[in-house]
Amino acid sequence: NLSTFSGHISRICKIMEVVSKESLVLVDEIGSGTDPSEGVALSASILQYFKDRVNLAVVTTHYADLSRLKEMDNRFENAAMEFSLETLQPTYRILWGSTGESNALSIAKAIGFDEKIIERAQTWVEKLMPEKQQKRKSSLYQSLMEERNRLEMQARRAASLHSDVMNIYHEIQGEAEDLDWREVALKAKETQQVQRELKAVKSQIETVVQEFGNQLRTASSDQFNSLIKKSESAIASIVKAHCPSDGFSVKETDGSSYTPRLGEQVHVKGLGNKLATVVEAPGDDDTVLVQYGKIRVRVNKSSIRAPTNSDTNAGTSSVPRLRRQGQRSRNLRNPSEVSNDEEVSYGPVVQTSKNTVDLRGMRVEEASHHLNMAISARGSNAVLFIIHGMGTGVVKECAVEILRNHPRVAKFEQESPMNYGCTVAYIK
Repeated sequence: NLSTFSGHISRICKIMEVVSKESLVLVDEIGSGTDPSEGVALSASILQYFKDRVNLAVVTTHYADLSRLKEMDNRFENAAMEFSLETLQPTYRILWGSTGESNALSIAKAIGFDEKIIERAQTWVEKLMPEKQQKRKSSLYQSLMEERNRLEMQARRAASLHSDVMNIYHEIQGEAEDLDWREVALKAKETQQVQRELKAVKSQIETVVQEFGNQLRTASSDQFNSLIKKSESAIASIVKAHCPSDGFSVKETDGSSYTPRLGEQVHVKGLGNKLATVVEAPGDDDTVLVQYGKIRVRVNKSSIRAPTNSDTNAGTSSVPRLRRQGQRSRNLRNPSEVSNDEEVSYGPVVQTSKNTVDLRGMRVEEASHHLNMAISARGSNAVLFIIHGMGTGVVKECAVEILRNHPRVAKFEQESPMNYGCTVAYIK
């Protein structure tokens, strides 16, 4: 037997009795069914009560004055449900911060109300709501709607652009991963190829060395030089076959008129036009013994070219000076005779198996070859112990002669009372 308003207020009263900080309160059209001014006042008081006692309250109303509660307390928040005038249906999209706009006259007109009734109602609205306030409210609402639509359009464009960028990123990432995989595969293939070539070169050189050793055991002394030249020529051919040309520009000279000097750096075609050092002057057969790194090969004089001016300034200009220094130091028998400004540190003079070459029991040609190989294999500023024994002195004389003329020997000390049968050489 209660009126609509009485029933509405009774339900709100029961809600107020049981609410707590964990409550969610939903109220539709609060304070409706009575005088609008009293309904607004009562609704505002109820909402003030709820704000301190519940977790969340969602309240709908057509009282525009209730939206002013947000200005007094930031715990209140205004929102409106979007309504489409074209379809006369809500879009179920919440417009946060907006108080919405009443569309009663627009809906009535759309469903077929008499035009005169609509016009008369519009007149009453204009009287009840000042014109400026109405225009301001409509203009604000319209601008908010336009801004929202603009932002939504920008958001859609940004989402589309982001999608395109991510597609391009994934495409580039896939190509980068493919390139990385191809690079790894190519490096692995090149490594395998280099390893195969190194294995082949090693096998070929080992074969040459083995054949040289076998022939050396049965050869006579007058065949040593020919065997050595033959082996060096074979090794040079192997190096030439596996040494790619790097396109290095070499000064072209007449091979027949150019004669390399001992200790000079020259370009050798068989070594890919690399710079090598002459360790033995040209002989009657027009062959020259050169050294490239730890490789010593005998090449034809015609395959040797003089270095360019820049190479000469950088490298060969120091050869005469080094040769003069070597000639001055080779005749020194005691390291104490070297002046302080020319003294070079060769480290501790301690004999080990690695810095010793034993020539005992060898013939002169064989001892000469072993000593030259030992000198070439030693690093810079190193010491070499040459054991030649006492014997007839032939091997000793050969060793001393080699040490006296070798470009890498800075000086040497002949046997002392503490070290008979051994000469110490200091390698540059």
